[in-house]
Amino acid sequence: MDISNFDKRAMLVLQTLQQAGFDSWFVGGCVRDALLGKPFIDYDIATSTSPIDVVSLFKEEFELDLIGEQFGCVRVNHAGLWLEVTTLRKDVKPDGRHTSVAFTTDVAEDAKRRDFTINALYWNEAKIADFFNGQGDLNHHIVQFIGNPNDRVQEDYLRILRFFRFSSIYAKDLNQDGLQACITYQEGLRYLSGNRVWHEWSKMVFGPNALKVLQAIEASDIDVTLFGGKLDIQIYATYKGRDALLLTKILLPSVHVEHLAHRLNLTTAQKEWLEAAVSLGPNDDFRNLYLRYGQQAKELVHYWACKYMKSSDEILAESFWDIQNPVFPLSGKDILKLGCQPGPIVGDYLQCAQTWWVQHNFGPNYQDCLRYVESLFNK
Repeated sequence: MDISNFDKRAMLVLQTLQQAGFDSWFVGGCVRDALLGKPFIDYDIATSTSPIDVVSLFKEEFELDLIGEQFGCVRVNHAGLWLEVTTLRKDVKPDGRHTSVAFTTDVAEDAKRRDFTINALYWNEAKIADFFNGQGDLNHHIVQFIGNPNDRVQEDYLRILRFFRFSSIYAKDLNQDGLQACITYQEGLRYLSGNRVWHEWSKMVFGPNALKVLQAIEASDIDVTLFGGKLDIQIYATYKGRDALLLTKILLPSVHVEHLAHRLNLTTAQKEWLEAAVSLGPNDDFRNLYLRYGQQAKELVHYWACKYMKSSDEILAESFWDIQNPVFPLSGKDILKLGCQPGPIVGDYLQCAQTWWVQHNFGPNYQDCLRYVESLFNK
């Protein structure tokens, strides 16, 4: 493993813990991706000491976030890099949604509570700790639960979505024992919050193996359990965009925006974005959408092309995309200065002028727009 991939700031935090006499390890995604030679930015450290000791060790020189302290997690900010430093734990009485934990000093106990073998990899400058052949599974593109899949899923139903997410990214094929456990206990998905669902789902839909994962979800009716509608698998390959929310809607044509927004706990802005997409007609003018959303509107072009089975090439080749941050130059005050009487008519003239300005690819300047409004007075 190339340890040069580890940020020096993260290494310093780990070394500080070790030099204080605490058994400490990088764990999870940073170790997994370092072994694969992939870039990563998130760092998790597992340590044998208590949160109180972590706070005491770092509070003088580092900014701390103590929101998760009662669960054993202290976030440490070293020169702009946030790391999660978590006391080694073991699960106590998990019920599928919540898990009580007890602190331990045994790294093997901590490994037992993790979900997949490829996520139970620990590394410090001394060695790699791998209790479940996670390195072998990583090398062979296998995503499988630690221990009995039925038990692991019932401990935390979010693991169903995590199984699909990690399979989408790291697996060649879905582990059948894990898949069957997800199918068997899929009703547990109904208890998950929208935020947790979206966090996993949005990372899954663009994975290298996403199509196989979506096919398994559709074949087992997990899509209905999760969203209340069936996935349109055939349309997946036709979507050329990179917006996970738009892709989710295109995959779920029978699910109304209101329902999807409620299920995923979308923000107002996310809901409005979806509404803009579903309201697209076959002949819409994307210049108005560019004015509203800027370069992000290109994602709406991909959604439109997928929805109406059209090519996006011609629209994306239009010259107006090259105009940086177009701003309509007139306001209501400008219309009044031309001698227009106050009232709704001012807004009408303003709207007509903006429509004309958009149709001319945002090119007319302030004086051009004024002259156009004056020409309307004589009609």
